[in-house]
Amino acid sequence: MTKSDEEEEEEEELPPEPCQHMQFLDCNSEVGRVIFECYHCKQGIISEYTGDPVMGEYKGRPSVIFTKVKCPKCEQTAIRLQAREVLSITAIPSPWQQ
Repeated sequence: MTKSDEEEEEEEELPPEPCQHMQFLDCNSEVGRVIFECYHCKQGIISEYTGDPVMGEYKGRPSVIFTKVKCPKCEQTAIRLQAREVLSITAIPSPWQQ
């Protein structure tokens, strides 16, 4: 065993950071769809959206204004999308949960 192998074994593994599963569908269509998990409760959600992102200003600089999507289960912001309008929000079983 080399010294670098020993150092790797002694390094502590970092705790996992929260992440959010998502999959975008129909990105090139007038109406796009996204399947994702709520950031807070991990509820599966499918949402339809349309339109280019809305540009605003933050501290004097151009900035995208995110559209908040509310979770139908926990009613918190499940995801923030760069889209003009969210057309539908439907709870589904999460494809990422066993």
